[in-house]
Order: sequence, then structure tokens, then C-alpha cells
Amino acid sequence: FCLIIYIINLDWSDDMYHIISNPVSGRKKKKNKNENVFKYLNENKIEYVLYESKYYNHPYELAKEITTKNNGGNIIVMGGDGTFNEVLNGIVDLNKWNIGLIPTGSGNDFASCLNLPIKKPLECLKMILNNELKPVDYIKINNRVCANVLGTGIDVAVLQIFEKHTKLKGSFRYLVSFLQAVASNPKYEFDVSLDDGPFERKKGFIVVLCNGSTIGGGITICPGANPTDHQMEFVFVESVKKSKIPGVLMKVLTKKIFKTSVTQHVYCKKAVFKDSKNLILQIDGNITNDYSEYVCEIVSNGINMYR
Repeated sequence: FCLIIYIINLDWSDDMYHIISNPVSGRKKKKNKNENVFKYLNENKIEYVLYESKYYNHPYELAKEITTKNNGGNIIVMGGDGTFNEVLNGIVDLNKWNIGLIPTGSGNDFASCLNLPIKKPLECLKMILNNELKPVDYIKINNRVCANVLGTGIDVAVLQIFEKHTKLKGSFRYLVSFLQAVASNPKYEFDVSLDDGPFERKKGFIVVLCNGSTIGGGITICPGANPTDHQMEFVFVESVKKSKIPGVLMKVLTKKIFKTSVTQHVYCKKAVFKDSKNLILQIDGNITNDYSEYVCEIVSNGINMYR
């Protein structure tokens, strides 16, 4: 892999940081702001190694390489929700690693949920260096890790359109993609079981499991979700007539999604989605269709984070 080295000395101690950075996270290079991070580290003689990702899934490969060669330590992720997700999935044993997040992506929903300084890399770095470790939950999906939100249905269509709108930013980019995706009012079907209960056939246009509260750069899909409460929140929105879509959308944008009759909201610790064919799922903004059945369970205090 591509390795750019900034090492103050070769005595790699427990205070050394492995920094995995996505330099084009958020669609814009943030050279000046990111350089302030490394300037601070150098001036304060803090040991670190910088790894820059070059392509999709490269953060996963970097994290796997680092955690295979080292038996625990500190990893700082500089990027958005997708980069953070790739790193978490690449780490060989999460229990052995302390994680810091410097949010520089287009969405940064999980960072917002943790009250981290958004798009202020130097301020966030100082929080990481000065704060104690505090565990957060994550959702285990088959053999994958989800930090914030996973979903299927219209959420997948939105993300596919989202990737095409490279000139738009943040929640506005997500909103435009959402409107385009729902214009045809598509309907999705799948079977869902919550906490080992019976499977129910769901016919709607969105279903999400939330550890964090927002998606798409600040759109609140689950107002009360908290990554430290040891439970997930299942949110299902039924299909509605096109004439009712604006009203439902307004409920979402004003954090009143649960006040509409077409929304189901349930707290749970386990959820299973399945269908006769492979389901397309988005996990922290990354799309997968590897399985026809996804078993999702909350892992309490599964990530040790600086925050």
C-alpha cells in the first residue's frame, strides 16, 4: 500500500498514532487544514505514521495491514462516515485498538452524533490527544461492522444517485438525491424479524437500523438514537401515495418522523432482514449486496474511542 511516513523517532511506543487519511473525503481536498494537524504533531514531537488512501476500500486494506503487524495501539481516521466504516471493518481485533475520528467527509453523521468538531481537524486532534477513551456501541451485520446507520429500500437508491451529484454538498446533496429517488415512488419488499420474533413481510420504501441519529449529512432519521444506549432503533416507513411524500419528507426534516402514521419505530437488540434474492444494503453509506439474509446485533461498548 501507499505509505507516507512522518515519524518523529523509531521507538514506536503506546503513544504512537497510526493515521489513516482520505485526502479527497468530502469531494474537496483539504490540504491546508490537514497540514495544520501534521504541523501540530511535529511541533509537539508526537509520534505518528500517516497512511493516505488512494481508492475505494483502501482504508480497509490499510487498517488490516496495520492491525496485523501491530498488537494493539492507536488509530486516527481522517475522513467521513464511509472511510471510518472501512477502517473499522479492516481492524483485526477492535478490542485491542483505540480509535480517534477527525471528520472531514461530506456527511460526518456519526461524528456529529458524538459531538465531535465537524471539519475542524486541528480542534478535533487536540480532543483526541487530551481526552480519555470512552466506549461506544456498534452494530454487527453478519461479519461486518456498522457505526452509524444501515438500511435498505429507498436509502440505497438515494446513495446511488448521491454519488452522481459530485458538485452538491452535505444535506442539500442528500435531499436532492432523495427527491429524485422517490419521484417514481418505488416499493420494496423484504422479511424482518426483531429480537428473534416471527418474520413479517414488509412492503415499504425505507427501513433503517440506527445506532446514530442522522444520515445524509444531518437529516434526522431517528431523533433519539444514541451510540451509547446499548440498543438499536428500527425505523420502517411504509409506501405512500406521491401526493403524501412531501408531508412525510417534511416530518423527516423537522425531526417529527415518528409522528406520521406510516412510520414504525421499535427499540431492539437484534434484527434480521431476508429475501429470496440478495438484498442490497447500505452500511454507513457503503453499499453491499453480498447476502440474502443479514443478521444485525448491537455490540455494547464495542469501540474504544477518543472523544
